[in-house]
Amino acid sequence: MPPRTASAPRSLAGLVHCAHCGQTMTVTTVSAPRRVEKYLYLRPTNCDRQPQCKSIRYERVLNATIERICTDLSLAVSQANLPNLDGFKAKISQDISDKQQTIERLPASLGEGIIDSPQEKLRQRETVYLQTYKLKTEISQLQDRLAALPPVNLQALAQTVSIPQFWLDLSESERRFYFREFMRSISIDPQAANLDLQLQFIF
Repeated sequence: MPPRTASAPRSLAGLVHCAHCGQTMTVTTVSAPRRVEKYLYLRPTNCDRQPQCKSIRYERVLNATIERICTDLSLAVSQANLPNLDGFKAKISQDISDKQQTIERLPASLGEGIIDSPQEKLRQRETVYLQTYKLKTEISQLQDRLAALPPVNLQALAQTVSIPQFWLDLSESERRFYFREFMRSISIDPQAANLDLQLQFIF
C-alpha cells in the first residue's frame, strides 16, 4: 500500500479497487453548481474500458464495507491458522534492538588500533560505514515485517469491530487506522447492484 494512503483524510483511500478494470479507486469530491453540499465518490484511475467503469458514492462503499466486516471478520479469524504472534513480534523487536546496539558500538572500534597507519584507519572507516549501511537496511526490512503483521490481540479486535455501532462512533481517521490493522484491500464491482464487495484480509 502506498505510504501516503496511510495518512489520507478518507479511511478507504488506497484500499478499494475495481473488479472490472483492476484499477485502484481514488476518492474525489464533487459539488453541484450554486450548492454548498459536496459529495464524495470513488472512481477508478486510468480505466481503459469503454465505456469506463462508473464512479460510486463513497458512503455507499463505506457502509457496505462495514456491513461485510461485521459478517466476515470473526469467521475469517476463527478459520485462520495464525502463528504465535506474541513470540514472533518479540523476536523481531529484539533483532532490531540488537542491530541498533551494534551500530552504536561500531564507531568505538575505530579507536582501538591506536598505532594503525592512516591507510588502515581509512579502511576501517570504510568498513564501519558499510557495516552501518547494511545493518540499517536490515533494520528497515525487519520494521517492514513487523508493520505487516496483524495485531496480536486479533481475536479480541475481531469481536469488537464486528459490532456496527463501533464503526459509527469512529472518526474517519480512526476508521482508517482500524481498516489497515487487518485489511489488505477491498474489491467492488461498480456494475453490480450489490457492488459484489469482497474483502482481502492480511492473514
